[in-house]
Amino acid sequence: MENYKLFFDNWFFSLDLAQTLSDQGILTLATVRANRLKGCALESDSKLKARGRGSYDWRVETQSNAIVVKWYDNKPVHLISTYAALDPEDTCRRWDGKRKEYADVKRPYCVKEYNRFMGGVDLADMLLELYRIDFKSRSKWYMRIFFFLFELSVVNGWLLYRRCLAAGQKPMNLLQFKTDVARALLSGASLATPKRGRPLKDADTNSQKKTNYTCRPPDSTRLDGQGHFPAWIESKQRCRVCVKAHSEVKCVKCEVSLCFTPNRNCFLTYHTM
Repeated sequence: MENYKLFFDNWFFSLDLAQTLSDQGILTLATVRANRLKGCALESDSKLKARGRGSYDWRVETQSNAIVVKWYDNKPVHLISTYAALDPEDTCRRWDGKRKEYADVKRPYCVKEYNRFMGGVDLADMLLELYRIDFKSRSKWYMRIFFFLFELSVVNGWLLYRRCLAAGQKPMNLLQFKTDVARALLSGASLATPKRGRPLKDADTNSQKKTNYTCRPPDSTRLDGQGHFPAWIESKQRCRVCVKAHSEVKCVKCEVSLCFTPNRNCFLTYHTM
């Protein structure tokens, strides 16, 4: 994975991460929080503000050849890069609230490069915030990282799915995609968890009264054309297609009851439409 360029926001990035990735031949450019630059003495906010908008200060870390830049726009912004430095400088247009007009502001090359490619980072952050997994984990801090990586994998999978769609095919939205992923994962897992302690006397009678609900399989499973075989069941159940009719046949993969008679072939309809 050498010679790749990765862009980060300031949530996870640090100088140590830049050095580690640089040792592996991976180039980086990211914003970073000021409290993660301990030992890197840069000009204060007041001095940069006095020099005017677009002023900056910089330092170079010799071990990884990473440059740390503090650029003052409306407020100070810290950046770390292992491939983009100060030159060539250019200007960008910013709104001046005092003059009520646009003004040209000087910026280093690393700022221009970050603004050019930061859209992917911002898009990922926006998509992650739409349907966050709600959980509380005060003691187990690593669970927050696990769920973040899991949600990021699902979002990236949805973006790849949209990219690979045929021309004219309507894509499913992110919520439907995440729902189908959840159903596909649950279809291969047992939801029954053993209870700790001594079982109650009426535990067996209560468990017999409960009925198992089968989730609707995702369309990716229902229409894949693999392993959908009919099987007889002891008691009739409501057909998933007809709704009003009852059938003694179910699909062994989808776990749903379907009519399979000379007059109706709901089994074929369910797996093809």
